[in-house]
Amino acid sequence: MQLLIEAGNTYVKVAQLFESGKFELLGRYPSRKLEMVLEPLLEKGIHRIVFASVGPVEVDNSIQRIAQMANIPVMQVKTLRKDFGVKNAYSEYQYLGVDRWLTLVAIRQKFKKPTVIVDIGTALTFDVLAEDGKHLGGWIAPGYQLMMQSVLENTCKVFSDREHGECITFSDNTADGLKNGCRAALIGLIEYGFKQAKDKLGEEPQVILCGGGMRHLPVQWSRHYQHCSELVLEGLALYAKCR
Repeated sequence: MQLLIEAGNTYVKVAQLFESGKFELLGRYPSRKLEMVLEPLLEKGIHRIVFASVGPVEVDNSIQRIAQMANIPVMQVKTLRKDFGVKNAYSEYQYLGVDRWLTLVAIRQKFKKPTVIVDIGTALTFDVLAEDGKHLGGWIAPGYQLMMQSVLENTCKVFSDREHGECITFSDNTADGLKNGCRAALIGLIEYGFKQAKDKLGEEPQVILCGGGMRHLPVQWSRHYQHCSELVLEGLALYAKCR
């Protein structure tokens, strides 16, 4: 059995990969508790740790140290120029975030058709993948919470007092105006990206939405597109099985 770790800036996701090729998500934990989480797991017959990180180097070092102390081999997956049928659009390929790379790898294995992937978390990432596996590039923009935080921290009389509703409407108060404005900005970016992708691909792509920030999109709007979860872990699982 192998252990998969997706490390972010604040949290890590941990999953176990079985010999059958299936993986099970064990949980999402604060990075500072990584050692406490891993120690009992490493006593359960783990023969390798496979991880990818977009977080601080301290998290990477912790994983390496814990694996070394337990005498367990470890593999850190990094972005490549080409692998698993995906060709990276970046000329300096190593600067494409490994989370985006693993998502592209997972999508390529699942669908093999023109695809737009919108992943909404702290940031929104928008990537376009052609049918032949060529990555056509993408965008990075602030996610909902980051947009909200930016406005709230840099203005004196703008505030937000509660969760947003389902519909995005013109608002008659400041709090709802900010929330709906940020949500509309996300949808505007996504829809403009869809048009650009269709023009570039020469056909209508399938659209994949993922990430925890999907909850800020109106359900009636987002239900027209396919939702996927744990694509980074799916990509990690491919590396664990094949490399």
